[in-house]
Amino acid sequence: MTNSSSLHTPPPDPAQSPPHELQTLGLMAFGFALVNLDRFIMYPLFPVMARELGLDYQDIGLISAAVALTWGLSSMVFGRLSDRLGRRGILITSVLVFSILCGATGLAMGLGSLLLIRAVMGVFEGAFVPASIAAVVDSSPAGRVGRNTGLQQLMAPLVGSALAPVLAILLLQVLPSWRWVFVVTALPGLLCAWLIFRKLAEPGRSQPSPGQAPALQAPLRTVLACPNVALCSVGFCFWLAPIVIFGSLMPSYLSDHLHLELGQMGLVMSSLGVGGAAGMLVFPALSDRWGRKKMMVTCLVMAMLPTWLLMQTGAEPLRLSLLMFLASAFISGVIAMVHSVTADNVPAQHVSTATGFIIGAGEIVGGAIAPAIAGGLAKAMGIAAILPFALGCMATGLLLAIMLRSPRHSPIAQGAAMQK
Repeated sequence: MTNSSSLHTPPPDPAQSPPHELQTLGLMAFGFALVNLDRFIMYPLFPVMARELGLDYQDIGLISAAVALTWGLSSMVFGRLSDRLGRRGILITSVLVFSILCGATGLAMGLGSLLLIRAVMGVFEGAFVPASIAAVVDSSPAGRVGRNTGLQQLMAPLVGSALAPVLAILLLQVLPSWRWVFVVTALPGLLCAWLIFRKLAEPGRSQPSPGQAPALQAPLRTVLACPNVALCSVGFCFWLAPIVIFGSLMPSYLSDHLHLELGQMGLVMSSLGVGGAAGMLVFPALSDRWGRKKMMVTCLVMAMLPTWLLMQTGAEPLRLSLLMFLASAFISGVIAMVHSVTADNVPAQHVSTATGFIIGAGEIVGGAIAPAIAGGLAKAMGIAAILPFALGCMATGLLLAIMLRSPRHSPIAQGAAMQK
């Protein structure tokens, strides 16, 4: 029994020592922030870009869908490769390339080139995400997995949704063109790649011992045999969709339907990010104590109310900001808890594979297909159609969350048990 469990337990001190834990968390949070900044800074710029490039609402949905589709497929592939080959090389390469491609977005001359650049960028952003989450899990003691993955992921709304709209508008006012905004945004990624190269050691868990090799031949079959992982793979599609729809199409809803000024639109959109950051910080940590399922179901119920109220609200920036904050906080908390559920239910050396598959499925359906449908609805029925569609996604996601089994709270030990 002792020998068997040792096969699945990380090296005791170096891999999970406080300095290593904090350094890994800081680097992965920095990278995760840039992934989301590069992805979402385009949408507040879209009203300006659309006039120059001749784009419409459906084109926004197509661009968002292209990024999400390649992101999702890449997460599935590189999540598995990260478990086999290690995290570090994938992390460095992905940050470097997606930053360069973000800058190249400023060279786009129309829909075709914009789709191509952003789709390829999605490949490398998708490669970064599961490897970075797994690196945080690798370096975290079991009792802090929820907190640490939540801290990492709060960078997505804090930077991608809160900072990106404000930064985009500020840079647009001081730079010659929207094209230069992408160039400036790309620069921090080069620093991040260098820091990962210099500071991040290869996590010990990603290197399997000889006794683990047979399990690595078909890890996807292993992780999908867990009911919670299978449910999360479907549920993530509906939990992610509202956030992507809000992030990509709400700027146009606020500007074109409610006729808010550019500064007011930026304020409301920034509340989406602040709320998301708060939710990702608070709810995963609470789930470490009170259970994942209970918190996920509660958050989904609470997210639906402000989303419904948004449909009844006119051009009132403060009320809109409050409702966006609440909707984003609750749904983002659910998204962040998914990775803790994964860590609770699969062997440690398969966390990246499971995370990559869940993210991949979610991005393909919730990140690609859902905003494409929402963009088509907006073009056919008006931009206001995006809110009922987002609400329907939340309701479906709630039903799936209710079906989850209460996750176990000893991820490493339970992971070892699954391998027997």
